[in-house]
Amino acid sequence: MRKRFATAVAFLAVTGLMLTGCQQSKEGSSVDNKKAEQEASKLPATDWQRAAADEVKQGGSLKLAIGQMPSNFNISQVDGALVDLDTMMDPTLGGPIKIKEDGSWTVDHNYAKSVKLVSKDPQVVEVKLNPKAVWQNGDPITWKDYYWFWKANNGSNKKYQIASNRGFKDIGKIEKGENKFDVKITYKKKNADWANYTAALLPASVSKDPKKFNKGFEKKMVPSNGPFMVTNIDHGAEVITEKPNPKWWGDKPKLDSITWKVIEQQQQPQAYANKELDAVETDTNADAYKTAKSRKDGAMQKSTGLIWTHLTLNAKHGALADKKVRRAIGHAINRNVIAKAAMSPVGAPVMTQNNTIFMPGQNGYQDNTQGTMKYDPKKAKKILDDAGYKKQGNVRAKGNKKLAFSIVVPAGTPTNAQRAKQVQKNLNDIGFKIKLQTVPSAKYFSDYIDRHKFDMATFSWQGTAFPIDSTVNLFYPADAGQNYTGISDPSIGKLATKANSEFDEDKRRDLANEIDKKILDVEGVMPIYPTPQIFGVKKGLVNYGAAQLESIDWTIAGWKK
Repeated sequence: MRKRFATAVAFLAVTGLMLTGCQQSKEGSSVDNKKAEQEASKLPATDWQRAAADEVKQGGSLKLAIGQMPSNFNISQVDGALVDLDTMMDPTLGGPIKIKEDGSWTVDHNYAKSVKLVSKDPQVVEVKLNPKAVWQNGDPITWKDYYWFWKANNGSNKKYQIASNRGFKDIGKIEKGENKFDVKITYKKKNADWANYTAALLPASVSKDPKKFNKGFEKKMVPSNGPFMVTNIDHGAEVITEKPNPKWWGDKPKLDSITWKVIEQQQQPQAYANKELDAVETDTNADAYKTAKSRKDGAMQKSTGLIWTHLTLNAKHGALADKKVRRAIGHAINRNVIAKAAMSPVGAPVMTQNNTIFMPGQNGYQDNTQGTMKYDPKKAKKILDDAGYKKQGNVRAKGNKKLAFSIVVPAGTPTNAQRAKQVQKNLNDIGFKIKLQTVPSAKYFSDYIDRHKFDMATFSWQGTAFPIDSTVNLFYPADAGQNYTGISDPSIGKLATKANSEFDEDKRRDLANEIDKKILDVEGVMPIYPTPQIFGVKKGLVNYGAAQLESIDWTIAGWKK
């Protein structure tokens, strides 16, 4: 399950699709996105079984899986910005707001009495913290935690290896209000996503020390302030255990423990079917869906989703720096085949992803591709011909720039590999020479993606309830920590500034779509398809499962009486 409280960082996921039956699809087949969007709108935003607190048993364990052991347990550090860590730490860390089913936010009174925008010009936000809220060592959460977390993440001190400075760099100062539980946040640059920056995810003792921030949590979890805390990390067995936090001040959690076992992605559905897990996320993997569905004491849940798959190009590598080559790639990839092969076997609406900011189901989603990713191999060949990339042996080249590249693929993720094979086939058909480079799954992000050591890669991004600010960081500026393309358009920054200072939601969504058009025009990332949330869940498990945006209340997640 994805983390539901707000964060500035967009998260990486290896998840993809299994191209089962891909070769039976017609190459020229089209997807009716309008019809698919109508079908997608029929999916619920949350599909888990709801139960009131008094309907949930006291006790019991919850067995879940992640795909890899994080290389850093600080999610604000560049190596820690992974969906697996985001998922696993959700029961242990929270903040002053929580997301409702419709994607809007409300105050989480466990952490704050109130969260208010008290002034628009200058922009001032006031967070009145709950004095009962503490870190796992019993220290109260105060304005100082906010101050130092901002100082660590605003990008002013290059000693901090941060995942993103989005939002934090717009803040001019954080100071104490009437008392230490009164946080006053003054912006030097307006930010309409201000609610996204109302949590301090680390205590001041960590944030004020770059060494602790960067290296202090490579083997251990950051301090908890949630209903659960990590009590053991078994690096040998790759099992993480969470138990109720004895310092938690809110309602007592129903579960006695949550365990997260590292299981390779393709093995998780079988582990669930074998009753080693209580829930599993299958997304659009047809084989995984079939395996999970076979469990007799389980049920399948489907909701709208936040994950979207794509092909990312390292546009500083050889001919990939040529926009004409990237444009040809956009026309060469048959996204329709990939989407159909992914969605049809699991009964999900078949559609391609045509927006990098909004997800289908979110207010603001529209197709901004402007025809640049319409499957047309003849047009792709003509673009390359006109640009001077001629056949030299078995590969096109222009001078010494050959269209020979590799797609880096994490081992043990057949969904990712199969998607890469489809891209390989499409590109080789128009004169590229694409090879697949399989690397250890645990090193895929830390050693290859994060280090820009790849030509092409196909993984997924997870959206948020605050998509504009967190998404822009993926595409602007060129050297942003999560912009793996290495290129950008300066106008994206200007439009983002305008959007972030616009408090009218309708006008802001219009500006966001202008930003998206610029992002797609750069053609460094080719969106492929959106993934609905699809879960296999053991019967009796309540308040946990498939949901697009809604925050999980970990105090009532558990087993029905």
